[in-house]
Amino acid sequence: MNKNNLKKALEELVVEYKKKLSAQAKIDKTNATGRFAKSFESKVTEDGFEITSSVPYAKAVDKGAKPNQTTRIPNLGKILEWAKAKRLRPYRKTSSGGTRFVKVTDKSMFRMALGISKVIKKQGTIKRFGYKGSGIFDTVYKSISKKIGVEIGSAYSKDIQEELRKTIDKIKKIK
Repeated sequence: MNKNNLKKALEELVVEYKKKLSAQAKIDKTNATGRFAKSFESKVTEDGFEITSSVPYAKAVDKGAKPNQTTRIPNLGKILEWAKAKRLRPYRKTSSGGTRFVKVTDKSMFRMALGISKVIKKQGTIKRFGYKGSGIFDTVYKSISKKIGVEIGSAYSKDIQEELRKTIDKIKKIK
């Protein structure tokens, strides 16, 4: 059976899905460098589609990252890049219990990144989501799931109708 209508509907849906994922990454504020919001890739299959992210930390953003039980610490270079994109400044605790910012140098930024990596290793990532991740893929799916069902159902119905017309036309030619 020819599935041209289904394929066209899937291609349109995948474009919309990717746009909504990028928008949701900005809403969730999980796009400090912008790389995550631009990382979504799609593949239309015979009867569906797949959406993935090309950044290695996408799973940690979506599902959260549990505390690391190994001896490995998170990538300091990536943490530094993230911290610079977020314009984070290193600070030091004072003897009175407060905090004060310190001069931004390579050494102070490295120490800050090291501290952040230790917290990630101990607690996980994205505190505001309870270290459970933003759930971006589920959130976007829920927002357009009805549309996906309607569009796919309608396109598949058109393909079946076209196939039936072809079959009826063949039968008429035989008689």
